[in-house]
Amino acid sequence: MTSPASGTDWKGILADLRAHLPARPGGGREVRGSLRWLEAEMRARGARGSSVRDIVYRDVGTPGDKAALRAILEDLAREVGRPLVPPPAPDPPADESELLGRAKRRAYRQFLAGVRAGRAPRLIVTGRAGAGKTILLDHLERALAGGEGRRVTRLNLRGEQGNGEGEWPLSPVRGTSFAAHAQAQADAARAVLPTAPGVLLARVTADLTFVGGPPRDAEGRPISSAAWAADHLLRRAPPGVAVLLALEDAGGVPADVAEVIALRPPTPTEARAYLMARLGVTRERADALVRETGRHQGRLALLAGTGGVTPGHLLADPDVRRLAAALAALGVGEAPDGALSSVLGLPVTELPVHARALLQKGEAGWTPLPALRAALTYVPAREVDAARRRLAGAPPGPDLAPFRLAALAELGEWADLAAHLATRPDDARHLPPLWPRVRAGATGETRETLARAVATHHAGRGEYDAPAARDALFTLLESPRPAVRGWARVKLAESSVDAGNFGAATAQLAQPYLAAVPTGSHDPWTAAAGADALLVEAALARWRGDLEAATRAATDPRTAHGGGRAHLWRGLIAKDAGAWGDALRHLHLVPETSPLLSARARYQEGDLRLRLGQPAAALEALTDAAARLEAAGGSPEERARVLSRAATTLRRLGRPAEGRAHLGAALSLLPEGRDDGVVRARLLSEGVPILLALGRPDEALADAARALSLLSRPGPRRAEAEYRTRRTRYRVALSYLTRGLGRPYLQPFTGPRRDHPDLAHARALLDAALARPPGPSDREQVLTFDLHLSRALADPDPRAALSHAEHALAMTDHPYAGAQARAAVAEARLRAGEPDAALAEINRAHALVRRVQVGLPGTHAPDPGLTAQLLALEARALIGDGAATLRWLRSALHDPALAPFRPGLWREAGRALEHGHPHPEAVVRALHPGREPGPLRVRDALALLEVGGEERDAR
Repeated sequence: MTSPASGTDWKGILADLRAHLPARPGGGREVRGSLRWLEAEMRARGARGSSVRDIVYRDVGTPGDKAALRAILEDLAREVGRPLVPPPAPDPPADESELLGRAKRRAYRQFLAGVRAGRAPRLIVTGRAGAGKTILLDHLERALAGGEGRRVTRLNLRGEQGNGEGEWPLSPVRGTSFAAHAQAQADAARAVLPTAPGVLLARVTADLTFVGGPPRDAEGRPISSAAWAADHLLRRAPPGVAVLLALEDAGGVPADVAEVIALRPPTPTEARAYLMARLGVTRERADALVRETGRHQGRLALLAGTGGVTPGHLLADPDVRRLAAALAALGVGEAPDGALSSVLGLPVTELPVHARALLQKGEAGWTPLPALRAALTYVPAREVDAARRRLAGAPPGPDLAPFRLAALAELGEWADLAAHLATRPDDARHLPPLWPRVRAGATGETRETLARAVATHHAGRGEYDAPAARDALFTLLESPRPAVRGWARVKLAESSVDAGNFGAATAQLAQPYLAAVPTGSHDPWTAAAGADALLVEAALARWRGDLEAATRAATDPRTAHGGGRAHLWRGLIAKDAGAWGDALRHLHLVPETSPLLSARARYQEGDLRLRLGQPAAALEALTDAAARLEAAGGSPEERARVLSRAATTLRRLGRPAEGRAHLGAALSLLPEGRDDGVVRARLLSEGVPILLALGRPDEALADAARALSLLSRPGPRRAEAEYRTRRTRYRVALSYLTRGLGRPYLQPFTGPRRDHPDLAHARALLDAALARPPGPSDREQVLTFDLHLSRALADPDPRAALSHAEHALAMTDHPYAGAQARAAVAEARLRAGEPDAALAEINRAHALVRRVQVGLPGTHAPDPGLTAQLLALEARALIGDGAATLRWLRSALHDPALAPFRPGLWREAGRALEHGHPHPEAVVRALHPGREPGPLRVRDALALLEVGGEERDAR
């Protein structure tokens, strides 16, 4: 049977197989061996089903599709016992099949046959750009490579040669004698000619020059590049060396030097068939591509993606060469669209189709395909530098900064690099990878300026131990200028504060000239050192709890040099000092043009609003902070802290499941074992109340234990670890309190009527924590306040609970804390049987909540959790009024923000009804006429009826 190779009778083979197939259907309605069945089989094997008819009737298709169809036919042949014979070797050979046009194939066969026969053929091919000269040389080079004892030399002589450019071994010639220049050219040509047996494949363009001068003959007269190549590379080649010259035209070439074969671009028919076979496209699409490429054979080959395309072939095309230079200038595996367009000087989508075919488009940018990537190292340095200069001069763009900085560093334009960072300081985040080159290349004050940018960037992220940061600081400490060394020492003091080593920070600041920095100093290093030193002093005073000293240092006029950073610190200290309005004013003065600083300001604002009882506004600020940090390249630790605070805010809004997801995202940013464990422990600890709100106290205890284990490890930040340990032990007590009460830690959350072993253990932990005198810092005071509130909830004795609630009330310093404490007092009085006194406290708490809404700039929704707690307490106090109270409660719960708290509110109302009304069932029937008595307790029935009714109404 005939084998279905190229040029064979596919139709006849298929008819023969069908005649021997049994008459049974395939998997669908198609008959086995039919065209539709073959199409389905092709698709099942990952080939194109639509190619079947083209292959069978016209022998047109990609090699892959033909191979897939052959495999299907072989399976059918084995089935009927008529196996196909193996296909013969392809004819014409694979290399020759790429050569479109009879003249190119003749030149290929003729030259290849002569070399393989041991002769030394001499041949000249001519043709305009796109005729296929480079492809012909590529295929001959591949076919002849590795021949026994034969060396193939490839030359591509275009444009300027010599002076270190191109691939020509020619040095500048002293003197002005044209004959001397001609002799130098002849000597250089002789040096590149291979010895016998060898092959020289040379492409020579009409624009060839040598060290700025034209090619010359032996008398020193200018001649065409074609005539020069015919004389020096072909006629003077040693005996036994085969030579093929590829010229644009044969002008000036002696008629008898060698046979000349004129090459022409592929005809439209040849080009169309080539693309249809290689790409498997329709005739119409192939025609459109032929028009776009101008029948340029090199571009057709690139578009078809044929294998074995050499760097020389790629770089011979000016569009591809420009693209390669741009990618080499960017120096990355994947180039963002904006950056690549900037370095090209035009949008990527405006590149010719054959050049774009060498790129893979992805979500993050353009990736060069392997052939183009291999060619990048062959782009001349001057062209790469020219691309870098285009990049350095392009208008700023969102994804351009890292490439612009890298280009300036590669060009050694250190002053321009420093000037860029002076106007766009946040771009310093892209500088650390370039620091080794900066350190080696920049000098003097410019190097010091760039070292400062590196150190400032890492300091802003808290990465004081980063290798680039330490090296930059020690570079500055080697400066001959005292002010520069002083600035570096202040940064070392900052690093000590960050590590909790306050003694070392104090020692670093104990330098007389730092204390005597004059206000308004014009030296930028001196002014910056003075401002930063004052901010370090403010940080030290804040850690000591001396907010007066911290405020004094942060508001010193000399800190004005710190700009946004100074405002951030002033806002932070004002926040700790309870000056809420001043805190927000300074935080809002941090400029948005500094993404990292503005992200931190938004984080502090979110934390402040959460503390003051505005969780919805807090969530907005924290979400914005997280987005800014991610966009600005914030450190994983900082991003994790913001996400964990947002998780706590979501819990306070009654959305603990969302909070848990945020916390999971935060933990994923901090793989275990990557740091000292303090930040990860903090996240685990902050997640404990979220798990309690989800009703998972055992998991909460496990996470708290993990956090305490991390905090017990030795490390530099001991002061921070000790505070986090106390806060986590408090959350352990909170876990036992929640488990002892048997309810999720979600408002309304009320104290017990009877004791429980878990409650007793919670009280023991809380009492041990309260026995330690609170530190003077703001956060220690907040912790003590929380301890008293939880201690009140853990005690079944209402008088003991009232004592702790009143202790908390005495500590309040803002309306929200006052409302929380008065709610705790009211809850204790209700358990003590004092509903009137409880109502008085509830009314005071409501008044304080209204002050929370208007106490800071803007109008903000109150904490829905606290509102739910107050509504539950009020319902308990008024439950004697029965159905009237519950109707009032139903009306109050129309606020959408209270939706997550409604089930708990109705359960509390049901408990109050059971304990505080003589006829609870009658009250429920009054609210829900027609309800049949059932097995459920009143508290459960009421919750199901009310919450279920709301859900039905919503639907």
